[in-house]
Amino acid sequence: MITGRTTGQDVTRYFVRLSVPRHGGVRAWRAVSDDFERGLAVQESATVAAPHVESESRRGRDYVRVVAIATVSAADVVEALAIAWQVFRWAAADDTDGWDMAAAIAEIRPRPAP
Repeated sequence: MITGRTTGQDVTRYFVRLSVPRHGGVRAWRAVSDDFERGLAVQESATVAAPHVESESRRGRDYVRVVAIATVSAADVVEALAIAWQVFRWAAADDTDGWDMAAAIAEIRPRPAP
């Protein structure tokens, strides 16, 4: 579980979207997608809200881009990205070679106050 380093500090809620290509195409992704989704879900905490796979986009037989999203409470945008990336990598578990991490794209923006 990710708790962050924001205890006692002012925090902002950030919407974080991570888009990461998956090696091996749709068949390889389907073989691990349930475990990955569960790996995201179990990390929900006071710091990380509703982590889940938002979408998958396929281009051809060997390309799948997976988009995972979450709301992250953090002191700043850098910490929000670090926490979200840690959540993604933890969900990937021992399967990090199955992802093209160098081609990841992140979108981060503040969430409106509740």
